[in-house]
Amino acid sequence: MPDIIGSRIIGTWKLVSWIYTDDLGNTVPYLGDGAQGILMYDRHGYMNAQLMRAGRTPFAKPGFADGTPHETWLAFNSYLAYYGRYHEAEPGEMVHDVEGSLFPNWVGHREVRYATVIGDRLTLHTLPMVVQERKIVFYITWQRL
Repeated sequence: MPDIIGSRIIGTWKLVSWIYTDDLGNTVPYLGDGAQGILMYDRHGYMNAQLMRAGRTPFAKPGFADGTPHETWLAFNSYLAYYGRYHEAEPGEMVHDVEGSLFPNWVGHREVRYATVIGDRLTLHTLPMVVQERKIVFYITWQRL
């Protein structure tokens, strides 16, 4: 399969927006306004994505494992991180083979994203998926650093 997008995404990208649209026409910022993140693709076929909600609340105690159940829940639900191998399966179809993830269910899973690059912007989107009885599509836009 020809490498249409793959060679153009190598580098480091900063999050511009992460939204989803639903079958009712609503557009929602998934991690709220001001979300932050970084995405890296290297020449050796590895990728890394980290995204977080703006204004995350620190734990009351300083230790990494000292969060209350509520603090830990908030921290987990305001951050997404995963890494692994990537390849372009079809023109514009980027497959992320997840090797490690904050969300344990993704380890060993394939995350498929559809990519477009226009100038210094990369947009990745999913196929429609059913979430809470609604069809949604995620769109994540990145700016090349």
